[in-house]
Amino acid sequence: MWRKVQEADLLSTLSMTEVEAFRSDSDFEKDPVEAQIRQTCAYVRGCIRTGGAKVRMAKEEDWLPESLIPPTMDYLRYNILTRMNLVVNESRSKAYDNAVKVFNELRRGDFVPESDETGEGEDQPPVKANSPIAGTAKPERMLD
Repeated sequence: MWRKVQEADLLSTLSMTEVEAFRSDSDFEKDPVEAQIRQTCAYVRGCIRTGGAKVRMAKEEDWLPESLIPPTMDYLRYNILTRMNLVVNESRSKAYDNAVKVFNELRRGDFVPESDETGEGEDQPPVKANSPIAGTAKPERMLD
């Protein structure tokens, strides 16, 4: 199932204080958090397309398969923290490295995410997903 990636997803990996610090630290006219979410979703969708699997993708640019949202948030968290020139602790760095591995597997076609089930996405037949490498949020992820 695909769904819209929201700021609440990011708050599962970053604290509200960190998110607000990013907002106030940036010189953007629009909300930098929303812009970073859209940019990261575009990157992940590009990884899916590069893999060559016939996956029906949601039309909306900020929608991703649920199985890819946790690694996407780990990836985004790392990018936000490094943009603010903060030191990223070991557990967060390891989560980022794992997310990069998932995205590399997507690009190689070794991992195929679930298709969008709404039938409104790109005109490609749905395929069953392989077992996702990154599943639901782990308790330690919530404590970072």
